Amino acid sequence: MPYCTVCKIETDWEYDIALSNGEYLHYSCIITLQMQKREIETALQKQKSQLILSLFVLNEGVEQDVVITEAEVEDLRAKLVKLKSILTEIYDHLPCWPPDWDERKRQVIRENGSICSHCGKEQDVYLLHDIPIFEGGSNELENLTLICAGCYRGMYHEGDIFGTVTLKSSQSEFSEQFSEIQSAIDNHQKIQFDYKKPSAKRWTTRVVIPERLLNIPNSRESGETLCVEGFCELRQDTRVFALERMQGLEIIED
Repeated sequence: MPYCTVCKIETDWEYDIALSNGEYLHYSCIITLQMQKREIETALQKQKSQLILSLFVLNEGVEQDVVITEAEVEDLRAKLVKLKSILTEIYDHLPCWPPDWDERKRQVIRENGSICSHCGKEQDVYLLHDIPIFEGGSNELENLTLICAGCYRGMYHEGDIFGTVTLKSSQSEFSEQFSEIQSAIDNHQKIQFDYKKPSAKRWTTRVVIPERLLNIPNSRESGETLCVEGFCELRQDTRVFALERMQGLEIIED
């Protein structure tokens, strides 16, 4: 059995997170790290607010919360830096869009400007993976690129990047799955299927509330991978699933 990269305790193949770098992670561990980060940020923000308030409180009789010492503040800041570093490394290899996706986009824009990597024009851009996660890519900055809606339309499919997807002739093998998923989306139904990620050794059964079908660019000759995005009940989070990695798709009737 694999071991969690955080706590070094055995993980469960089916219910824990398989990272794109081959490591594994307990759901409870990432939640604990995120909670610790929020608690420290809250404590530091409270300390800052109390300091500002103290500048305006002239009446010594006014009761104030206990202010932590400067040494304690520095200790909290050091812990926060360490937590952010650990979480960033984990987010680099999450098998989905990470919680800090917007910050990653801002960082790429700070480094390169709001410039489309294809046409070179400065305009509104989307952040995409060069190599999709389900093909072994990661969320690391060097695997992220900016592209405008116009270039995306011209390179991959008609419609907006998050618009309606039309099944291409090269994707005809997925026509039945495509129709079933689109029907489930239109009728607000759940779908169930077995799924196997590239890094996984066995199939897992997923129940998903599908939200949209989309084509995601890949590095293969086809240029894109047909996927469905939706809320996964197993992972309790929004995930993206490649149709080519599904089997046994069925609509769950209410």
